[in-house]
Amino acid sequence: MSKDVHLMDIAQQSFIHDIHELKQVSERMDWTSIAKAAELISNAEHVICIGVGKSAIMAKRCASTLTSIGKKSMFLHPIEALHGDIGIISSSDIVLLFSNSGNTEEVVSIIPYLKTRSTALIGIIGNVKSEIGTSCDIVIDASIEKESCPLNTVPSSSLLVTTAVTNALIAAITVNSRITKDIFATFHPAGQLGRNLLLTVESVMIAGEDALPFVESTMMLRDVIIIMSKKGLGCAIVSENGKNILGFITDGDVRRCLQNNDDLSAMKAHHIMSHSPVTIQPQATLGEALSLMEDREHKIGVVPVCDGQGNCIGIIRLHDIAGHIR
Repeated sequence: MSKDVHLMDIAQQSFIHDIHELKQVSERMDWTSIAKAAELISNAEHVICIGVGKSAIMAKRCASTLTSIGKKSMFLHPIEALHGDIGIISSSDIVLLFSNSGNTEEVVSIIPYLKTRSTALIGIIGNVKSEIGTSCDIVIDASIEKESCPLNTVPSSSLLVTTAVTNALIAAITVNSRITKDIFATFHPAGQLGRNLLLTVESVMIAGEDALPFVESTMMLRDVIIIMSKKGLGCAIVSENGKNILGFITDGDVRRCLQNNDDLSAMKAHHIMSHSPVTIQPQATLGEALSLMEDREHKIGVVPVCDGQGNCIGIIRLHDIAGHIR
């Protein structure tokens, strides 16, 4: 067996073992404990996440994710806590303890002081019968049979299981706290999801009487093309009053007309316009606009923006969205 094949087998075995450990924890999980923990955390004033070493990484990740859904959270190192930082914890807070062994000395040493503050303790523990496990009000079992590391020493499956258990807890907290996409977006205004959900079509659309290419249905095609070229938006809005939209013409409509007709002299706007064009409302999000334009059999690059009365008040193009989304 070549060295490459051997290494491929080792990597695959590690992957398969991780899947096995996830299945095992899923089958034995006391989901009631997850639900109770989620309810306590949802109602807490603050969530304090504590761990040491690799468990500290898990604790920091949990605190960061909870903060991202609006639950005030922070990571606290147990040694720093014993040297003054424990003062940040009050009885209205919840403390999440992370430990694979369940006997991490630094974490064990802080538990008596946490209890004096009447703080509820929730443990995500790899050994529920350990000192930390038996000291918590709620214990969530994150134990494994062995690590996927060939030496059974490097934290691997234990980290994956802890991550999955934490994800399950946070999912329950998200629902219990009634977090919606719109609420989540307010915590991420500079992130892509925030831009997708917070920025509206109205904020980036092209608007204004001088900018919009309005044409009448009886206008000759030649004149329509001139106006489309002058406005440079790749479209024309067919309307009799410069407001209410009757139809829509795109560059593609013009090209197809040129390909299919030898004599264009009698062609008018109403001959080539779409009579029931796809439109979007100004309050729609950019994410919704992008889906409207791309999630279809034939993608469209420009869409008229219409108010509730069917008046065209703007144009939005993929080009206009590109700088704000994806």
